[in-house]
Amino acid sequence: MERLKFIGKRLLYLVIMLFGVATLVFILTKLIPGDPVTANLSQRALSDESIVAAYKAKYGLDKPLIVQYLLYIKSLVTFDLGTSIRTNNAVLDELQRCYPATIELALLSIIIATVLGIFFGVISAIKRNSIIDQIVRAISVTGVSLPSFWFALLMLFFFYYKLKVFPGPGRLSTSFSAPATVTGLYVLDSLLEGDFPKALDAFSHLILPSLVLAAFTMGLITRTTRSNLLDVMSTDYIRTAKAKGLNQTKLIIHHALGNALIPVLTVIGLGLGNLLGGMVLVETIFNWPGVGQFAYQSVMSNDFPSIIGVALLIAINYMVINTIVDILYGIIDPRVRLS
Repeated sequence: MERLKFIGKRLLYLVIMLFGVATLVFILTKLIPGDPVTANLSQRALSDESIVAAYKAKYGLDKPLIVQYLLYIKSLVTFDLGTSIRTNNAVLDELQRCYPATIELALLSIIIATVLGIFFGVISAIKRNSIIDQIVRAISVTGVSLPSFWFALLMLFFFYYKLKVFPGPGRLSTSFSAPATVTGLYVLDSLLEGDFPKALDAFSHLILPSLVLAAFTMGLITRTTRSNLLDVMSTDYIRTAKAKGLNQTKLIIHHALGNALIPVLTVIGLGLGNLLGGMVLVETIFNWPGVGQFAYQSVMSNDFPSIIGVALLIAINYMVINTIVDILYGIIDPRVRLS
């Protein structure tokens, strides 16, 4: 019962935050400099007042701000994000089209970042102040410090242009057609079709952008794992287990690592939320048709409905993931449920 109360409270907070974020996104969008009418109509159309009036009426730009806000909230409740000014398609349809590409990229990136980050963090903590520790810490600092757009260009230059080890930008080679959409994830959809060469090609296109995106989160996970594991290793119960002659590997895996990884969950959650929001520069450089590239195109054309849709999607990603992390905290550590 206590656990259900805890989960219910977190879900209630999620609903309240969604409303607050939706309101904030609306206000910020209206503060963005630029006029969508000027950005999307030609000079000839702008000179015709009837065309301008019809355009404003179509997108509700002729109504008072409070009326626009009320209509906006009403539309959100019915899952209607409006129509994209740039493409003239429903914003929800556009997001459904590009979001799977970002999910596919984000999932592989967070898996790489988590596995390498925890592994490097544990090795660094075990070999504290050794040459291995210094190398791992240098790698983690480099991963956090590297500008993603520069790293992306570097990876493309060496591994695609020079060495030709990995394919270039895009989700598939030109010799393959896109698989039938089931999940929107090209690797999985290709496997469902039974086309293994296409699945392998789609996976090979994922590797370079995933490594670029994983670098930053991997560095954070490495540093967090190392510092928390060192803290746990200095506690009384670990020293007692050492005094009893418990094997170091068992000591770390069965006793220390579980407690050390609890704060790492937060870093992983934030990293996944960041990746699911679409990395604008990396997706643009790799010509990846995801949320980041869609956001860039929307901003460049002052497509306010699409900008609002992307902003809400990013906010929902963070809030849902943070809520899941909070719930996992409560399950892993019962003390959290009492706070």
